[in-house]
Amino acid sequence: MPCWPSTTEWSSLNDTISGRLIKTTPVASVCYRSAPTFNAETCQILRSNWTTWPFHSANPTSVGDPSLDSACAPIFPNGTSVSGNSKAGKQGCSLGNYPPYVVNATGAEDVQAAVAFAKKWNLRLNIKNTGHSGERSINPGSLSIWTHNMKNIQYHQMFTPQSCLSNKTGVAATLGAGVQDGELFAAMAKHDAIAVGGQNNDVGVVGWATGGGHGLATGLYGMGADNIIEAVIVTPSGEVLRVNECQNEDLFWAVRGGGGGTFGIIISVTVKVYKMPSAMLMGIVVSPKNNISTKEWYSLVARMHGEFPQLQKSGVHGYYTLSSSPMSFNVALLQYNTGNKTSDTLLAPMRKILREASATASSQFTKQWASSWYDLVKNIPLYGSTGKVHSTRSSRFIPRREMKDTQSLAKALDAIMAPDSLSRRGVSDPSVSGTMTASEIPVNNALNSAWRDSSVHIITTQTWDDTLPHDLREKAIHDMTFKRGYALRQLAPDTGAYFNEANSYEPNWQWSFWGSNYPRLYAIKQKYDPKGLLWCHNCVGSETWTQQGNGTLCRAL
Repeated sequence: MPCWPSTTEWSSLNDTISGRLIKTTPVASVCYRSAPTFNAETCQILRSNWTTWPFHSANPTSVGDPSLDSACAPIFPNGTSVSGNSKAGKQGCSLGNYPPYVVNATGAEDVQAAVAFAKKWNLRLNIKNTGHSGERSINPGSLSIWTHNMKNIQYHQMFTPQSCLSNKTGVAATLGAGVQDGELFAAMAKHDAIAVGGQNNDVGVVGWATGGGHGLATGLYGMGADNIIEAVIVTPSGEVLRVNECQNEDLFWAVRGGGGGTFGIIISVTVKVYKMPSAMLMGIVVSPKNNISTKEWYSLVARMHGEFPQLQKSGVHGYYTLSSSPMSFNVALLQYNTGNKTSDTLLAPMRKILREASATASSQFTKQWASSWYDLVKNIPLYGSTGKVHSTRSSRFIPRREMKDTQSLAKALDAIMAPDSLSRRGVSDPSVSGTMTASEIPVNNALNSAWRDSSVHIITTQTWDDTLPHDLREKAIHDMTFKRGYALRQLAPDTGAYFNEANSYEPNWQWSFWGSNYPRLYAIKQKYDPKGLLWCHNCVGSETWTQQGNGTLCRAL
């Protein structure tokens, strides 16, 4: 048997799935004169949309990451790519990391056909909904399953997982694998209800939740993984399984925090639904004055961090950003089913800290209340941009006890935010984003237990475009991993990092992402996928294989 399916074989697969097989043509090929698809007008439209997430999520192959889309990036008429590669036009357009064929799946039968075909021809399988998973959404030489158009949403006034007793009944919603956060929020609002999702409306619910899932309401209602009460999965054997706490319990445990595309291809999930709360959005913006030293600035920021555990205990959760050029600290906090007086009382300690620092820092507080959580968040810009810069990051769960050690925290913040020689040669100054939306309530699932004791999940990031020389890119990645990341690991050595938002070169990633849960996850992976049909970088069981330069996988020795 030949190594690659013939045109006849691909045509047969296309017939099996009713014409839903897509032969990949890189979407940016319209920008290259050497390509038969060249169209200058279409290229201009493409360039204007390339930095928006909805463009990439609606495309069967593109993921919006210049590091992964580089073989055929959009170019300007002078041949320079949107990410700054002046040689892109001369290098031309090729398939690169894109999968050659994509199954536009609409149900379990399409997925089963793709699984059977991949097994017959020993092909890698790839899974993409929106592409927010980056390198886990694109694999060269693979057959890709695109779940994006599985958009069904069913609201249940009463739902009982299969094989469970009636006391497991509750309000729920069943979501197709292609449903995105914004679609979920809008659908539940029609029922005056809420289900948890991420803080980016474009993100797919399934990948977000099965990897862990933090969002605007997870501090109150539980993490994304905690809220899955049932899932329908096509396993690598081709079997369709309905998993919950009453049947196929091992697989149910694994996909709730262990990564959904690792153990099978998820067709749908059923999640918990709650009555729509009112919400108070509180903003704090802090900026240093000219007479403050860097050490004093991060000491002030650390003192503010020290108040976060008590705020979270009182039901206040949120996000923040810390910038180094210019220096600023921006905090967005949410509290539910409360009023003005309560929020004023809770923020009083924070106000006191900033009053005492008024000689060296300015601050501004804002508040906005809404009778409906959805009315508040639907007006927040929750998409972000992508497609123009490369990035590297390191992250860490910071437990509550470390937040009280403001001296050590200030030292760590100074270390991870310090500009260096790279910052003057094309790499951005570091920035930090903080997630204060963890649920401390333990749940029997695969989620890293470090989430439960975490006050903040800190991510520090640097970016650059294609004008940066290769050796400096390598140095930026190395320094992020082993210098800035090291400072975070020293601050909280016994915790870990979030699977969905981690460094690609995270040291000891098995422990970092899943802690003591990893051996059980590995055993479940071997049970359901012993031949490694589903593989992705730093996913459960991925160490069993090594990826070659052409994308093929070989058994690790």
